[in-house]
Order: sequence, then structure tokens, then C-alpha cells
Amino acid sequence: MTAHHPSPELLARLTAGSLSPAAALVVESHLALCDDCAAAYRALLPLGGLLLERLSPSDLDARLFERTLARLDEPRPAPVVTAAPRPVRDLGLVLPAPIADRATSGWRWMGPGMAFARLDVPEDSRVSLVLLKIGANRRMPTHGHSGEELTLVLRGAFEDEHGRFAVGDLTEEDDDSHHTPLVTDGETCVCLASIEGRLRPHGLIARLASSWIGL
Repeated sequence: MTAHHPSPELLARLTAGSLSPAAALVVESHLALCDDCAAAYRALLPLGGLLLERLSPSDLDARLFERTLARLDEPRPAPVVTAAPRPVRDLGLVLPAPIADRATSGWRWMGPGMAFARLDVPEDSRVSLVLLKIGANRRMPTHGHSGEELTLVLRGAFEDEHGRFAVGDLTEEDDDSHHTPLVTDGETCVCLASIEGRLRPHGLIARLASSWIGL
């Protein structure tokens, strides 16, 4: 686990475009709040372009051009017009620019003094992007992770076995980490989190609740 700011490896993955879309939004939201990390990311961008230039070109199938031309004459289904998702404005906080226009589910109950809201990321079916709202002095159940989880504090603060995290701090968890977050400072804590796979609560009741809410 790393804490407070994105690790160099995480920034490099963002530069290379190898982060999932949901995880990238968490890191980009941190950059919107941290000038130092934003400057470090900008310094990495030319390196990403240099690495692309050094990639060896791949040979294309000689028939690719002909197949592409043939597909131009194929009938195409009429486009399905759907209403664009609209951001929900009743969350009670100002969201960082990278996620400000994302549609959300609105707050949903996830336990006494706890709620979550899903953010719409249709381009990423593997990773959940959620806002977590935990009341003052509430303790989340001890849990692990089945994949990578990035968490960014947007309001308030929490502490766990790894330290204390306040507004703008980012934590990186993986499937080897376990923790018990406790909200501190007498203020509700709101975090943005990308969750790969599912949480792994330790207690039976917590496992049942996690299965019911789908996290």
C-alpha cells in the first residue's frame, strides 16, 4: 500500500494509458487537487510520447485494406438515440473537474451512518467508481480487496492501520492489504474510490451487506 500521493508507478501508468478508466479518474481527480503531483505528471508526458515512438511497427495483413473497403458497402443499423446521462446535483459537495459531469446514482444506504453513490463510467465494466460517505466517528468493517483499489479523500478525514488521510490524500490498496478505516475529526468523510473486483469484508454480516449492495 502507498499513501497520500500517487506512487511514481501509478503516475507512469496514467501517462502510458494503462490504468482502467475508473482508476484514471481517481488519479486525475487527485491531480486537480495537488499542484505538485500535477507538475510531476506533466513532466512525465514527454516520456510517454518517447516510448510510443520507440515501439516497433507491427506488420499488417495484406488484405486489411480490401476488407475495410468491402465493409463500407455493408448495411448499417440505424443508430440508437438515448438520452445522455445527467449529473445528479444533490450529493452535497463540489466534485473535482474530472468527475464533475459524471452521472451518479445519488446516495444509497450501505450501513448505519454510511452511504455510497455510483458514478457512471460506461467505458469501464470491470471497475466500480463510487463515492463513499461515512459519518463522523464511524468505523468501516475490516476488509481486504480482490483487486486494486484507489481512494481519494474529498471531505473530512479517516485513519486506519496505515496512517491518517485528509482532503486530497490518495491511497493505493491491492489484494494483499487489509484495513479498518475510522472517520475522525468529528466530520462526515466523503471519498472517491475505484474498486476492481469486490471488497472482502471479514465479518459475516459485513459480507452479506457487501453482497447486497454490490461492492
